[in-house]
Amino acid sequence: MKLDGLQEKLGYRFKNEQLLIQSMTHPSYMVHAGNEESSNQRLEFLGDAVLELIISEFLYLRFPHLREGKLTQMRSSLVKGTVLVDLANKFKLSKYIRVNVRSKYDSPRELPSSQEDALEALIGAIFLDSDFPNAKEIVLEWFAGLTDRLSELNYDHNPKGRLQELLQPKVSNHQIRYEVVKETGPSHSRKFEVELIIDEQTYGKGIGKSKKEAEVAAAREVLGNFETLDLTDA
Repeated sequence: MKLDGLQEKLGYRFKNEQLLIQSMTHPSYMVHAGNEESSNQRLEFLGDAVLELIISEFLYLRFPHLREGKLTQMRSSLVKGTVLVDLANKFKLSKYIRVNVRSKYDSPRELPSSQEDALEALIGAIFLDSDFPNAKEIVLEWFAGLTDRLSELNYDHNPKGRLQELLQPKVSNHQIRYEVVKETGPSHSRKFEVELIIDEQTYGKGIGKSKKEAEVAAAREVLGNFETLDLTDA
């Protein structure tokens, strides 16, 4: 099984290539041998735990003011489903997954669940082949667009609520308000301009076809600049 191309894509070269082969071995491949321990299921179990720890630490350090419930929600959105399948597709894992051609499935290597499992097994294999710091470095390189993904999954879902969560440790709710500063256009096509004011200082502006839309735009603007936001006078 030629795996040089895969190792090149992963950015990691295995010392023990058997671990890589095992990570790419679908359970169906081992059915005729009756040896499930040689499939990628055990590595998937390990890789799932390693991935959760890596992402948990990243979120804990990246968002120091978020509560446990929100961190859990964000982690769940990153370590399962489409995020992992997208990564698997990026590495073209389906090309390397070993399956039993007599499987009852038409093409088990193409199933999203098979690709997700293989990716988690890969993480487990890298962890065993090296150590946690190396596995962490590799995985975070794979998730290079992690901040953008979090923005897509969380900031745009509820910008006002998200901003309020981040501001809670710094200012009280009564110090935050949205104020309409301008209305333009005819009655059937109004435009609203809103300022986001924190402790009597303007930190963001938004324009929309309704007050709510303008408030959301203002919150999104502040979120985009939150890391450089100076609230020392608030």
